[in-house]
Amino acid sequence: MPSAVPQNPLEASGAPDAAERSEERNGADGSAAQPGAGSPQAPRADIERSSAVEDVTDDAPDASSRPASPPLAAPLSNPRRGERSPAAPWARGGDPRARAAPTWPQLPPPSSARGRAAAPWLRGGDPRAQPPRTPSLVDAPYAGPGSVEGPRLPPGLGRPSAGPHLSPRMTAVFGGIFGLATLTSLIALLIQGVPVRDERALVAAGPAGSAAGTDEAAKASSAAPEVKAKKRTPLPGPWRVSELAKDPSVIMASDVMDRRSFIVALGDKGVPKAQIYRIMKAFDGLRKFDKCGRKDRFTVAMDRSTRRVRAFEYEVSASEIYQARENEAGLLTGTTLDMKIAEEEVVAAFYVGKDLTSAYQSGGLEPGVLDVIDDALSGRMSTESFEEGSTVRLIAMEETALGMFSRYKKIVALEYRPADPAEKPVRIYDFKGQEARGYFDERGRQPYAGGWRSPVPGAPVTSKFNPKRMHPVLKKIMPHNGTDFGAPTGTPVYSAYRGVVDWVGPAGPSGNLVTVSHPNGITTGYAHLSRYAPGIKSGMKVGTHQLVGYVGSTGRSTGPHLHFTAKKDGKYFDAETLQLDGERVMPGVDRAAFAAAKEALDKRLDAIPLPEPPPEPVKPEAAEPAEPAEPSAPPPAAAGSDATVSTAPQVGPSGPTEAQPPEGAGDDEGELIEGPDLKNPSETM
Repeated sequence: MPSAVPQNPLEASGAPDAAERSEERNGADGSAAQPGAGSPQAPRADIERSSAVEDVTDDAPDASSRPASPPLAAPLSNPRRGERSPAAPWARGGDPRARAAPTWPQLPPPSSARGRAAAPWLRGGDPRAQPPRTPSLVDAPYAGPGSVEGPRLPPGLGRPSAGPHLSPRMTAVFGGIFGLATLTSLIALLIQGVPVRDERALVAAGPAGSAAGTDEAAKASSAAPEVKAKKRTPLPGPWRVSELAKDPSVIMASDVMDRRSFIVALGDKGVPKAQIYRIMKAFDGLRKFDKCGRKDRFTVAMDRSTRRVRAFEYEVSASEIYQARENEAGLLTGTTLDMKIAEEEVVAAFYVGKDLTSAYQSGGLEPGVLDVIDDALSGRMSTESFEEGSTVRLIAMEETALGMFSRYKKIVALEYRPADPAEKPVRIYDFKGQEARGYFDERGRQPYAGGWRSPVPGAPVTSKFNPKRMHPVLKKIMPHNGTDFGAPTGTPVYSAYRGVVDWVGPAGPSGNLVTVSHPNGITTGYAHLSRYAPGIKSGMKVGTHQLVGYVGSTGRSTGPHLHFTAKKDGKYFDAETLQLDGERVMPGVDRAAFAAAKEALDKRLDAIPLPEPPPEPVKPEAAEPAEPAEPSAPPPAAAGSDATVSTAPQVGPSGPTEAQPPEGAGDDEGELIEGPDLKNPSETM
């Protein structure tokens, strides 16, 4: 019974019978051996040469006897020598049985070198007789043996267009390469974006390296705000003594006066007295050196061998410089240098931060501006009392020498706005009229010279200074060495003038006491305070009208009040003689002119934009606290025991209470009612 599956796929596709095609081929060649005739097999070399033919041509002599079928392979345009077309996709879908059973056991050798390529049905033969070859585009498992025209395609299947095609294996290879290249590119981008950590360096640095890195980051983040320095163009100036430093035969000497006399200061630098006399004689009628400023600077150029003065300069400021130079006759002649002085108004504003110097520099102001601000605010407040968070807007007059900044001459107008919006801003104006001259406030008032302020503004005096006061109960002389201001507990207490804090702490009958040393040997005291100002301590500088504490009734006191004292060289005197809050009123003849000037300056101050606060520094993350070591001292006694009271250190803002308070601090003990005893200060201190 015949098999239902055709043995040759050509039979199923309507191709000519294999026997008929063999007869046609044998008839054409005439030299092929008949199958089964016992003829010797074709040499292996012939078979290899037959399979190694590179090109498939259609120039056989029996072309006329071929059936009308398409050729084996369509010729490519400009084919390259030695290249073959990849296998057609349909060549792999044939019947595998056609490959396993070859029809002919041997093939005749080709008649010429340009014979046809080995047929695909030879793949089932001896693999040793077939060298590797590239499959053709039209390789198909159903190509019959001995076909001259080439295989016929199955019905309904068109021939592919001429051109190179990639096999699935090559497609997979190229796809893998492309994916690997893409992954490599992504890794390279990530490496550029994220720096590689040097683990060895981190391990070597250890905690010290981490702390150093944190400190560097903290310094960088807490850097000072950007300084808005004004751009200036220097101008050419006169000849200076410093140019003689290039001469090897000249000795240069320079120093500041620092409260020394002119003769002593130059003598300390090795200037002979005869040469000092020559210098003073050169400035005769131009400058006297009987009163020298502490910051005045001098520069002298002397001959190295004879110590003869060849040139001398005395600098009071950048705009005031005196110079003496030897002429051709060898005489010193003095003159004032032309520094091309100029004046210009400056409009600026700054936010008051923790560092006042960085604050005004961020507003584009030069050093020395705080001095002129203190002059303008004298008798009202001072720059030391500026609170963090407040703002300053000002119009100032600056002086330049040779195009560069020299000094600030004065404040034209100024506004100080406190950090608390509930407090009223302070405005000061420079005014010069027929009789009035100086700095005035919005009311046209001017403090008396000295500028002392009341420690409790607006509070009435309840008890005056009286060194011979008769005690109302004891009926004996008991002096009252201060001035009492009556005010409720918690009323702010301010320093009367700028100075340095001497004492902060309990002082027996005076209760909580603060004392401040001022210029000219004056010391003020603020007693019976309920608590101190935050941050105040001994040794710190305070300004005029700066908060030092709050009214209370600690120590020996009849009730809430401030006991204010003043000493001069250790002796008490009446504090009211300091003319606390003393003011001069604007003369009537100048009031109209002042009102007009004030109105114009107010508009200019209002036009100045309020400054922006500096950026907040980024605080480094705090390290985990180390475990506390076991205390070597014995544990404290139970709360409320006598041991606690006797051994607990009585520490106040100024330090342990073993330090003695100022002499005479308990001068207010003539009162009859006692306030809280301060042997053990409360937590409110």
